Amino acid sequence: MHRELVESSDRSEGARFDPPLHRQSWRVLRESSWAGFVADARARWVPGPAAFDRVLWHGGLRLGRHPLDPEKPPKGVAAGELVVAWGFASEPEVPPFDPAARLLLDEAGLVAVDKPAWLPMQRTRATARLALEPWLRRALDAPGLVAVHRLDRQTSGVALFARTPQVARDLHRALARRRVHKRYEARVVGRPAWRGCLGQGWQVRGSHASRFRFELTPSPGAEARSCEARFRVVAAGAAEARVEARPRTGRTHQLRVQLAALGHPIVGDTLYGAPPTGGRIWLHATELAFPFRGEALRISAPPPPGLWDDRPAPSPSAPGCARSAGCAGRTGDGVFGTGVRPGDWPLRPG
Repeated sequence: MHRELVESSDRSEGARFDPPLHRQSWRVLRESSWAGFVADARARWVPGPAAFDRVLWHGGLRLGRHPLDPEKPPKGVAAGELVVAWGFASEPEVPPFDPAARLLLDEAGLVAVDKPAWLPMQRTRATARLALEPWLRRALDAPGLVAVHRLDRQTSGVALFARTPQVARDLHRALARRRVHKRYEARVVGRPAWRGCLGQGWQVRGSHASRFRFELTPSPGAEARSCEARFRVVAAGAAEARVEARPRTGRTHQLRVQLAALGHPIVGDTLYGAPPTGGRIWLHATELAFPFRGEALRISAPPPPGLWDDRPAPSPSAPGCARSAGCAGRTGDGVFGTGVRPGDWPLRPG
């Protein structure tokens, strides 16, 4: 049997919303019923039987290659099965989320919400319940709903979901063809010497003891993926700045990696060199714009208080969805047309 404690990202807000995890793994010695397996696992679980009951409730158990569905446990477990169990060292605090207040759009199979920081988009190793996707499935009575435009746990802002496989395919196609134009805002460490800049490079998986981390490399390689984004300073103080980011590609951690490479990591992003603050990573998905069913949609969620000393954005907008006609569809494009172009959102001097 193997066990370990995996640390969370920080020790204050992180300890509340993303507490450390306890991990154990073992092989099932003999075939048993589900009840027999649970009795044996409760005895094995080092934090104690009651703590293992929470593992089951959360669905933090993997049998072989399959994560446990806490609503549909198996009837039995075969001999030799590899068991990997993840449990929270303490029960996580749940970020407040009111679907009625956070829902930006629910139309024609497309759902957009204003995601709060610290709420995962989808199930994690330790929980299948405390995540935005399963919450929305229940709240909207949409069992087939899936996340399409994903945000990191600590990132807030506009997130996209599809109610149907067809809309999911169309959204993925639009993202792959760079027809979804994204705008983020971030609070960064330091005062950039530039008003605007273009970040380009090749992103590769880096090395870290326990967490996913990425790095930029100047030349392509077998594992490298191109990344590009435009950045603009919209406000600056003595030690921090508010930066607008418009990525053209959608790599994991891309804006975090690029801003750190520019010498200005996002405030709170200790993984990429920012000093610890005890709080969230200050990155917010402010706006997504794309053609959908013959209209140009622009879905926005203003930054939350705290991103820049609680001051409003230079051009504030109400949360929700704006639209305009004139995005004629094209054969093979599904519900998406071609009316939104990269030139519609240029980088301009501040």
